[in-house]
Amino acid sequence: MKQYLYVIILFLSFLFFPIASIFSHHTGSSDSPNATTRFVDPFTGKREKPSNYLVLTQDYYQSTRENSHLYTTTAFAELNFFDGKFALNASVPWNYYQQRGREDAARIGKPYVGFKLQPFFDIDKPYFFVIEGAVGFPSGPDTDRFTGGNYYVGSGFLKMGYLYEKWSFVTKVGGLQPLSRPQPNNLQDNDGIPYYLRLPSATPPIPEYEFKKTTVLSAYVTYYLYPQISLFTGILYRNPYNGIDYSANKDQANPNYFMEGSAGFSWNFSEKYNLNIAYRYPLQRDREYRLYHSAWTIAFSMEWGSD
Repeated sequence: MKQYLYVIILFLSFLFFPIASIFSHHTGSSDSPNATTRFVDPFTGKREKPSNYLVLTQDYYQSTRENSHLYTTTAFAELNFFDGKFALNASVPWNYYQQRGREDAARIGKPYVGFKLQPFFDIDKPYFFVIEGAVGFPSGPDTDRFTGGNYYVGSGFLKMGYLYEKWSFVTKVGGLQPLSRPQPNNLQDNDGIPYYLRLPSATPPIPEYEFKKTTVLSAYVTYYLYPQISLFTGILYRNPYNGIDYSANKDQANPNYFMEGSAGFSWNFSEKYNLNIAYRYPLQRDREYRLYHSAWTIAFSMEWGSD
């Protein structure tokens, strides 16, 4: 895994070094951290405030519960309006499962369309308050091609951040809301017929999973070594443990909540380009129930236009 990360870092450095040189007259154009502060979420690599930008995120989950390694590549694009007060965005993930004892597999994940609203403060202030919402669409009944759940999901968050000298503090409060009902297990055939038009073949078995409202809380602190380079650490809390897909088996393998710590660095190597690398560590460590051993998030983002 270390070799994998080193190769990616070196590749990005050599690939974008000429670009960074071209834009070097922009980098550090102000002595104030406000000019280069991105307020980047260490758990996703996404910007907290409305922006014009594209981000490609690569997540690596080591030793998942299904005895496999998971690589998730996510493309996320956002377009802001009204001088940075409002933005629309969309994302699509692609999952690659490196599986032990069986053939590797790849799936398209759940697509999301959302918005951000910064209603109260001027965007140049050293603090912000953002309302964020999104809708996740059904991934489709064909589980050989899609993953992420064949149901609608709504998400909503309140985000607050403050920049003080070389420190920034961000906290987020919100959650996920299932917008669809679970389908009976004996009606989930991949024949393309909607389940509500198909006659049941037998009495539905007791479902192993149900849909639950999910509470998500997170907070992180960033320290700016230089206007272009920062270090961060954060913590995330989620209840229930698995999120929307809640296991009905209330045993040691399904704790009440999930917690994860994160640490890493962010590098704004030009006014418009940013590299974010984070190490994520679940705090539940028992091998019998942990979702994964650890994870890395590498995000490269590119802005356009003026903020």
